[in-house]
Amino acid sequence: MFYRIIVTILKFLVFIAFDLEIHNKDRIDNANGALIACGNHISMIDPVILAVSSKRHIHFMGKKELFDNKILGFLFKKLGAFPVDRGGVSMSAIKSSLSVLKSNEILGIFPEGTRVKNYNENNAKPGIALIANKAKSNIIPFYIKGSYKFRGKVEIFFGEEKNYFENIEGKINSETYSDIGKKILQDIYGLSGRHDYEN
Repeated sequence: MFYRIIVTILKFLVFIAFDLEIHNKDRIDNANGALIACGNHISMIDPVILAVSSKRHIHFMGKKELFDNKILGFLFKKLGAFPVDRGGVSMSAIKSSLSVLKSNEILGIFPEGTRVKNYNENNAKPGIALIANKAKSNIIPFYIKGSYKFRGKVEIFFGEEKNYFENIEGKINSETYSDIGKKILQDIYGLSGRHDYEN
């Protein structure tokens, strides 16, 4: 209930601030059960754009510094967000992620870990693939495009839901997770309309 009220307010503010266009909204709204939404990260506003673009409750993984402020930390937690230490492996973040997915909800992640302007496969993190495998969850890529100028056009494109482990054979190791992480990032940027991210 609290989440829905906040998202409704955010929708109103986004409507005033930007010209938002959502592409393939049904792909995330109509997805059943647990799902990981992975996208590019260009602004601190990105989580808001993702949240208002879906009727489903999205739980976000955010950098722990955002939770240092008691008021903001309380608000984020009420919205279902949880902190992650970007400096190393965060077991608490992994456990929180798996808890969200086991509850058949959506986990929102920006796999590059920080805001970036250009595609670089080396920015891909293997942790997302590990979480998806542990939770047996599919991933839906999304791409956000826009400059976030007042009344400027902002677009979010949702890709096809995908099981990245469907054709994996043999033992899954760190190299496998790394390769899948790069493929996820490739699929995210492939939604930009450019074709130089494709195999």
